[in-house]
Amino acid sequence: MAELKRIPGIEPKIARTKRALWRLSAVRAFWPLLIILSVFVFLALTGLLDASTDKLAALSLIIFVVGVGVLGVLGWMRFRGPQRREAIDLLDRQSDLRPLSTLNDRPARPEAKGVALWRAHETRLTDAARRLQVPSFAGRWKEVDPFYLRYLVPAALFVLVLMTWNVAGERLQRAVNPDFGSLFGAETIRIEAWITPPRHTGKPPIFLQSGQDAVRVPAGSEVTVRAEAPSAPKLVVDASDERQSFRFDTTPEGAFEARAIISADSDISVTWWGDRATWQILASPDAPPEVEWVSTPELTPTDKTEFSWKTSDDYGVSKLELVLTRTDQSNGVEEAVEVQLPSIAPKEAEDTTAIDMTRNRWAGLEVSARLRATDGAGQASLSEPAVFILPEKLLLQPLARAIQDIRVTILREDGEYETVENENGEALEAGAVFTAATQRIGRAPPGIQRASLMIEAVTYEAPRYFEDISIYFALRHVEGMLQAASSTDEADTTEPILWAMALRAEYGSAADALRALQAARKALEEALRDGASEAEIQRRLEAFKQAAKNYMAARMAEALANGLEAPPDDTDGAQNGAGAGLGGSDFADMLDALSDLTETGATDQARQLLSDITNMLENLEFQQGNGSGDGMPGMPGEQGENDEDVPQEERELSDTLRELSDLLREQRELNDETLAEQRGERGPQPGQQPGEPQGPDGEGQDQPGANGEFGEEGTSLAERQDQLGDMIEEMLRRRGEDGEGAGAGELDENAMRAIERAQRRAADSLRDGNTMRAQRNQDDATDRLGELAQQLAGELDAARRERLGDEYGSSSDEVDPFGRPMGGVADGRDVNIPDEAERQRAKDILEELRRRYGDAADEEERDYLQRLLDRF
Repeated sequence: MAELKRIPGIEPKIARTKRALWRLSAVRAFWPLLIILSVFVFLALTGLLDASTDKLAALSLIIFVVGVGVLGVLGWMRFRGPQRREAIDLLDRQSDLRPLSTLNDRPARPEAKGVALWRAHETRLTDAARRLQVPSFAGRWKEVDPFYLRYLVPAALFVLVLMTWNVAGERLQRAVNPDFGSLFGAETIRIEAWITPPRHTGKPPIFLQSGQDAVRVPAGSEVTVRAEAPSAPKLVVDASDERQSFRFDTTPEGAFEARAIISADSDISVTWWGDRATWQILASPDAPPEVEWVSTPELTPTDKTEFSWKTSDDYGVSKLELVLTRTDQSNGVEEAVEVQLPSIAPKEAEDTTAIDMTRNRWAGLEVSARLRATDGAGQASLSEPAVFILPEKLLLQPLARAIQDIRVTILREDGEYETVENENGEALEAGAVFTAATQRIGRAPPGIQRASLMIEAVTYEAPRYFEDISIYFALRHVEGMLQAASSTDEADTTEPILWAMALRAEYGSAADALRALQAARKALEEALRDGASEAEIQRRLEAFKQAAKNYMAARMAEALANGLEAPPDDTDGAQNGAGAGLGGSDFADMLDALSDLTETGATDQARQLLSDITNMLENLEFQQGNGSGDGMPGMPGEQGENDEDVPQEERELSDTLRELSDLLREQRELNDETLAEQRGERGPQPGQQPGEPQGPDGEGQDQPGANGEFGEEGTSLAERQDQLGDMIEEMLRRRGEDGEGAGAGELDENAMRAIERAQRRAADSLRDGNTMRAQRNQDDATDRLGELAQQLAGELDAARRERLGDEYGSSSDEVDPFGRPMGGVADGRDVNIPDEAERQRAKDILEELRRRYGDAADEEERDYLQRLLDRF
């Protein structure tokens, strides 16, 4: 061996010969394996596997893998690696001297004489070895590969790779990664997926389709995947920071369902023997809300805390609060007062809020206030602080002030009761008296003990100064509650009783009616704001109407008890100038308008009108008079002024104005009855109480026929319309008899004639059954009567101002109980009440939408109509 290494170039020849032998042996052993590999690559690159079914592609890979494994094992068993001796033998066969084998020999008896001969022999063998060449294996290859496949197959595959260069990698990847699930029923899998954004975002669900572009949703959305598969798949949510897997649960229908929350950008996939569906979800973060003061809190003349604010959020503000902390304490105790938002979860809102904070336990103290806005995700933001003194209720009665002091003393106590070990131990002893349960006031904090002593002081010798015995009993009941209380929370439960008694001591029983009115208003506002059902809104509306009537009755009773000689007439103060009256028809019109607005879904206008009605009722005042209207603002004389002191011209002008107001009221009533008759709703008949059914099933007896005629009811309305025309004619006749200068003579004759003509035309239209024309003429007569009454009211005011001078000017700025200017005809600027025609049009539209919803031909139209009804 050592000798061969000394021969230059012989070792590379031996190695090359050995490699040639190795290739030949490998091909002999593994040619079936090479063939199946080539076939599989050919099928993959040509796209034949892609064009086949999923099952065939999976079976092809399985056959290929099994074949490779089997043929590989057989080939390995057949393969014999060539040895060095075999390569040397092949080289030696080229020379008869067999130089490579002979050079390994050694002399048997080395002698001095034979050394030179042996050296010459080695030189000859070395020369022969140098002349050896790597033998040719062509014959052997011919036997193994007679068709030269070893060249043709690689060349064909090379050309095929060049031809499919752009898709070769993808095709090979798909070939080695087929859908094995197709062998087990993957084609039967049905997958539905949708994303439900958080409820506070107000966004609709998003249905996902496999392979669609990236979908952007709000962070915190829930993805729901429902699959019908032979077995439960797996839901994988791959976010940037973590990868989560969710199991599918079986539904009652036999399907599988899984849910996951999307909080960041994620790749979602459903796997079952591979990915069955994939989606890319982009999560939009939910920014916290913003809130700030527009104007800081300040006290209003009605003891309310008024402030302006604005807030915004990307998905809507769900709650706004006024957070109060005392500036003289640093214990971190907060009071949160909810601020009503103008709508449900507004994205941007700016408003002015007035809150009655006089009931707060910190009323009268300096507080630091912040606005706190919270969105639907629970994120909250605070505004800058504003420091002010919280207003307290102005109580003038000594007893009311004392009760208020007791109340705040209890509420402002935050200390804890002292603890007693084995408090119930006394009760376990035979014959023992359980004094711990009756002496808890001794363990109470100082504020609770002081309040108990204050009640004892206030109720001492009560018969001498208590006029309302119910207040005395209520205070004694509160004292008993304080004696039995075992915590400050239990002691605080006395607050409603003390507050009610303080108001009762100050105002009397009307305070209870006011609280009921405010509670009914709040309940109705919440229903309108939150989009409650029609039945719930109607129920709360009726409760508000009843509370308003109860409050007006309580105020009236209180006024009569305080010296009012007689209640004002239940007439329309806006029409007759009696601004201080209860405004019967005006108030009824406002309630009717409120009912119509709630029914037609005009929630913003309904809430505004609701606020206006409540404010008017809270400001309700009754003037002292003689019971006959004298002294009432807007009547012939000012308060305390006799008829004899008023000039004849003013009295006649006032009488004419009152007569016109009565005529205007009757005309309006007739207009409403005509409109009701046209809709098939008959008004109350003579001798019939309001609210009674006017006919079968509560409907009118005479319904408009197909020809549009009213029959007997239309004739009745026409006769009443003619009677109003006769009244105008009578007024004009008196004008001619009285002559110029009298009150009646101040009327515009042309205007009166135009009113009469409109009324006559309306009567003729009613007889003919033409209700549309009758309504136009009635409206014309109503408008002209209103203008004429307004003109006379201005003349009456001018006459009084000229006679009384500054004295009348100071009183003319007063307002009636409903907030309207005293005297004359109300201009309606403070409260915007939709007229009857507008409200009726809204009702008609609503009824038509409901009818079409019931007659909808398909689900798409029904959904569209439902969205319209939801907006109403």
